[in-house]
Amino acid sequence: MFRRLARLALACTLAAATVTTAAAGDFAAPPTGAAPPAADLEPWTDAAQAPIKLRPALADAARHRLRAVLGKRRDQNLRAFAGYARRGVFPHNFENDGRLNVWRDREGHLCAAATMIFRSGAKRLVAKVARTDNFIRLADVTDGPLHDWILTSGLTHDEVIAIQEPFMGREPDVPARDWRTAEDARLRARYAEVQAQLAADRAASLDAAVDALALRPDLVATLIGAR
Repeated sequence: MFRRLARLALACTLAAATVTTAAAGDFAAPPTGAAPPAADLEPWTDAAQAPIKLRPALADAARHRLRAVLGKRRDQNLRAFAGYARRGVFPHNFENDGRLNVWRDREGHLCAAATMIFRSGAKRLVAKVARTDNFIRLADVTDGPLHDWILTSGLTHDEVIAIQEPFMGREPDVPARDWRTAEDARLRARYAEVQAQLAADRAASLDAAVDALALRPDLVATLIGAR
């Protein structure tokens, strides 16, 4: 009797752990000791999509409309990102000789993520972040207006993090011109890799974006008028 009860309790515990892990989201962290991602260039491709039965509840018609809206926003935002990368006028890290996220540098240049958000129409939001938290890491944003923008952008949070590439500062023994030239070349190459990954992941990322947004009925209602 006791052995049967012990086995039953163990089975229930394992089942609960499985459901909790799957429901944690499309980009849940790997368990301790798991192998790291194969490359830093693909930060959003390592976790499997959640099973359909575990996705947030949303009527099929509403999900279809929401996916269409997010698809348009994704395309608009990625066009802004592509234009930014093509122009090649990037901020620089004048603050230290390491890696640093710089929202707007001393010369007034916005980072890729800030430019994308600015061109979406959220100009006041971009200006406020520059004033109040200029070295913000979007990886640390979990609520507030910036988080709402990410949820409604058609991009996943991890994709926006990838677009917000940190900038390398100048080491003391490197001439300023050489540093700028090398850093701009690095950024152009990095942005090209990110753009290619974003294009390849469009379908799966839109599904993940819908799932994330479905947890916020208020934002869903704002986009498609459905609760």
